[in-house]
This record gives sequence, structure tokens and C-alpha cells, in this order.
Amino acid sequence: MRPVKVPPMLQALVQTAFLSVDGKEFSELPECPACGGQVGGYDWKGRKFATVADEGKARVIMVKVRRFRCRKCGRISPARAPFYPDTRLGSPVVDLCLVLSRTMTPGRTVMVMKSLGIVVDRGTVRDLSSRDFPEVATTEIFGFVLPRSVLSLSMIAFRNP
Repeated sequence: MRPVKVPPMLQALVQTAFLSVDGKEFSELPECPACGGQVGGYDWKGRKFATVADEGKARVIMVKVRRFRCRKCGRISPARAPFYPDTRLGSPVVDLCLVLSRTMTPGRTVMVMKSLGIVVDRGTVRDLSSRDFPEVATTEIFGFVLPRSVLSLSMIAFRNP
């Protein structure tokens, strides 16, 4: 398979966006999603957001997500964070997999993501593309169609110091 040529500026933009989220904390949940009751802090949980190829080495991007216990029903719920339910990667990574896999095979999708500096395997791409997710908003930049969620990552990092 031919290697994928990605403009260096696009690769830098995507990598910087993902690296900017490393170590960020997500701690907002105004009410219980199940019953609407008042919530109180429970604990913090580290979650893998993405794996980035940083200077030739795989670097795991982790975020912290606060969990809350409902004072009314007792349910434990995570804070609002950029993750889809039942996924182990951040929603921008999932969105990127979905957008690329619309027009490419899983193997080619993995190669394009690798060229962008994001590490995933074919099995993950296959699994994600076979599931139901909401429609992903996209933008064309440097001749590539990318999800807007990838481009807005730096804003998430800016809002959550």
C-alpha cells in the first residue's frame, strides 16, 4: 500500500490538538442524568483519550474524569467529558475513525491516522465503523475531510486549565 502524504502543517495541527488535552480534568455534572437529583463528588478516574506518535514513540494521552454519586438515587455518573458511551477512546479519535472509514478500508484509515500522528489498529477501526454513532460534523482542511471535534480540541484545553 502506498504511504499517505499528509501536509506537515495538518499533522502538526492534529498532534498539537491531541497533546493539548493531556492531563486535563473534566469535572462538571450539574445534576444526576438518571433522576435529576443533586450530585456530590465521589472520586476521579483516569481515562485514556488517545495514543499519539510523539517523536517516533507512542505517547498515551490521559484525562481525568470526576465521578459523582446522586444523593437521591445513589447512581454513580461521570462528569461531562468528550467520550461516547461504551468506548475506550476520546470522541475526537472515534470521530476521526468514522469520517476516514467512510471512504477508506480499515487498513488505509489506520495509515492515514498514523500519518496524522494518531495510533489506532485495524480492529478498532472495524469495530467503531460497525457501530451506531451520531452524525459527525466535518470540515475540509488542506484537502482532507476532518471532524470538527478534532479541530476544537484546543478550545477544550483552553476552557479547562
